[in-house]
Amino acid sequence: MKKTWFLIMVLLVQLIVTLGLGTAVTYANVHDRAPSGLDVWGQDFSGLSKSEVSNHLKGMIPNTVSYKGRVYPLSTDRSNTEIDTWVNQVFPVSSGSWFLDTIHILGRRDDAISLSNLGLNKEEIIPQLEELSRHIDQPTRLSTIAYSEGRLVRTLGQSGEKLDIESTWLKLSLEHRSRQVEAVVAEVPSEPSNSDIMKIQSILGDYTTYFNAQDLPRTKNVRLAALALNNRLIPPGQVFSFNDVVGERTEAAGYLPAYVFVDRAVVKGDGGGICQDSSTLYQVVRQANLPIEEKHTHSLPVSYVLKGEDATVSYGILDFRFRNDTQGYLLMSASTGSNWLRIRLLGVADDKHPVLKSPDGYPTHPMNWN
Repeated sequence: MKKTWFLIMVLLVQLIVTLGLGTAVTYANVHDRAPSGLDVWGQDFSGLSKSEVSNHLKGMIPNTVSYKGRVYPLSTDRSNTEIDTWVNQVFPVSSGSWFLDTIHILGRRDDAISLSNLGLNKEEIIPQLEELSRHIDQPTRLSTIAYSEGRLVRTLGQSGEKLDIESTWLKLSLEHRSRQVEAVVAEVPSEPSNSDIMKIQSILGDYTTYFNAQDLPRTKNVRLAALALNNRLIPPGQVFSFNDVVGERTEAAGYLPAYVFVDRAVVKGDGGGICQDSSTLYQVVRQANLPIEEKHTHSLPVSYVLKGEDATVSYGILDFRFRNDTQGYLLMSASTGSNWLRIRLLGVADDKHPVLKSPDGYPTHPMNWN
């Protein structure tokens, strides 16, 4: 009986020694090694040491942005710190007991490790991209066109550039092979484009009215409104508002009190006379066959256009509005002479908006005009 217990004890000691040695070997092999099946961004890190995993991951996130041959460095200190934090989850700190550490490692679930927050830190990168945009962004140089001394004067523009910060960030966050990423830069087209400017060729409307140059306040008001209208571009599809363009007729804006019609009475009011500008423009719009959105008639006949063919305006109350339904931009030209106001509309002619054969006016054309 004693021999039997002795043999059992010997076998038990051998078993304990064997398990201990196996555990020690296991601890030595896996304590500082990544777990099997650790796959990050398509790369297998199984069996690598803690420092190897950390260095590899830090080398897989971009640290520069390039554009047109120039390279801009990115600071990734915060991102690298987060990588170290994540790696520490894969390689837990030792408890001081190889036996307990080994039991913990053997029982560790690889799928418990989250990759959702691993990589570049957006809060660290976005401010750097915003700063980078100051070096990459280029302003748009606008195309311009004016009607001067009987001819069209054009200045061609140039498209601008703007760093697409969100798209560049997305590109950076998804890149795990190259340390350098090409910036995403959007073209900012000039509006109107050079092509739009070149299409403006034809006179669609041209009308002249006359005023009494001896009435100085009224004459000044007519000229001020004409200056506001002159060389105004109207995009296709846009509704033109006389009040929006000319603005409120105030003393601060330079307008003087002059006679106006109010409820079939003649009184003095700020900006008196500018209804001649809106009425002359109305005649031009009619010639160009453009749709009228809003128009009002004076309570009394006026001297500068035929009865019923005027367009009265009052800021904030009555407006004259029309729509550009042509196939391109419209250019408005408004000029004044000694006693006349002439307004033209130039644009892209078609069957509905043909080229105007000859200017018109009431009652006669001035002797000298441009």
